[in-house]
Amino acid sequence: MNKKILLIIAVLASAALTARANLVANPGFESGDFTGWTQFGDTSFTDVQTFDVHSGTYAAEFGPTSTDGGITQNITTVAGQGYDVSFWLDNRDTSGGSHMSASFAGVTLLTLPNGSPGFPYTFYSFTNIIAASNSSALTFSFYNPPSWWDLDDVSVTPTVVPEPGTLGLIALGALGLVGAVRKRLV
Repeated sequence: MNKKILLIIAVLASAALTARANLVANPGFESGDFTGWTQFGDTSFTDVQTFDVHSGTYAAEFGPTSTDGGITQNITTVAGQGYDVSFWLDNRDTSGGSHMSASFAGVTLLTLPNGSPGFPYTFYSFTNIIAASNSSALTFSFYNPPSWWDLDDVSVTPTVVPEPGTLGLIALGALGLVGAVRKRLV
């Protein structure tokens, strides 16, 4: 078999493994507002700002003072399919009087209890969260009367589980590359 064809097969198989689209609308709040998200609870001191961001121009900040408040978004999913969820979070509170939680598809992903000390932007990632229906809520809830939580770069992508045929293509491409290298060395 032609070496170029084997190389093309290997590259295409690798691309099939890595091609995943983010299902979150306005994941970095780059619209400058909460477009795509629904706010709930206490929305005081909650907005989209430009001075404490992880990437891009905007990030969301949350500082509810009386009760929990936050945002939610219904993501179109496939029942039984796994999804990977990630986001960047920072807590500007140094008094320890804040808490937050994140959930997807009815599964609690993260709970930082009352008294959580401040920390800089930190990456949180959760893999293979199984959707129970064709619409799954992604929800972030916050409470931070003395300061703010910042949220940026939210992502929900289908979990990639390579099909046996894809793995076979990768193996075939790898064998082709090894054969081409061996032939050149001889």
